Amino acid sequence: MGCDICYLPVYIDEILLTGSNSTLVQRFVTLLSSEFKLRDLGSTHYFLGIEVTPTGMGLKPSQHKYVLDILYHAGMPSNELVDTTAFASKLGLQSSE
Repeated sequence: MGCDICYLPVYIDEILLTGSNSTLVQRFVTLLSSEFKLRDLGSTHYFLGIEVTPTGMGLKPSQHKYVLDILYHAGMPSNELVDTTAFASKLGLQSSE
């Protein structure tokens, strides 16, 4: 049996609500709007300066624009950027038996 989940990160007056089940998210919005004044801004593109891209698996956060802004303010041209690849791997625990 699966379970549904909602995420509600809040920072001052910035709130992002997302979840694994759109019906559950809508019910949560209805509940919140009965207590608070809400404004639905639609799909998110940025949250707390982090670029957010919807994918088939959920939301993908990226700090690409943030890094470009830092480089711009530091006087470093963005045409000197190069892509790097980062690999993530699972660490397996092995028994010593």
